[in-house]
Amino acid sequence: KSSSIIYIKEMRIMKRKELAKWLKIVIIFAALIGLFLCFVFIPIFGIETAATYPELDYMFWPCLIFIWITAVPFYISLYKVWLITNEISKDNSFCLKNSKRLKDIGIMALSESLLYFVCMIILSSLNLSHPTIGLAMVIIIFVGISIGIVCFTLSHLVEKASKLKDENDLTI
Repeated sequence: KSSSIIYIKEMRIMKRKELAKWLKIVIIFAALIGLFLCFVFIPIFGIETAATYPELDYMFWPCLIFIWITAVPFYISLYKVWLITNEISKDNSFCLKNSKRLKDIGIMALSESLLYFVCMIILSSLNLSHPTIGLAMVIIIFVGISIGIVCFTLSHLVEKASKLKDENDLTI
């Protein structure tokens, strides 16, 4: 019996570490995709748009700088997710630090959505919005709001689980 219990514990540790490893791989891919979008795809798209619509040429750099600035919270959020995966690998998933990190990620996601919403209104009011850009902004806003809601919900659940775990540890 003793050896089977040890085997089960080792399997749990392996599964937890395997999960953390896969989550870190996803984070790395998200970071690489973000870099590709920010420094390859969007600049090429902007150059093509400026060539097609020369009257919008002066908007290239302000829009590109806006995109680069809004990428900063994305990478901060990825770092916080990385820290959460470190806690998962230590079997400390339900801790108040993770709850706070999830809340921070939610705040950043909603802040991004707000920035893109304001930008969309400004571009529309100046009659500078292209349908493709407008659609991309709507998608970014929707994804940001969705991520924010999910993160706030998970933060609440992790906080409750952390408190239950602490109470249970005190009981034993």
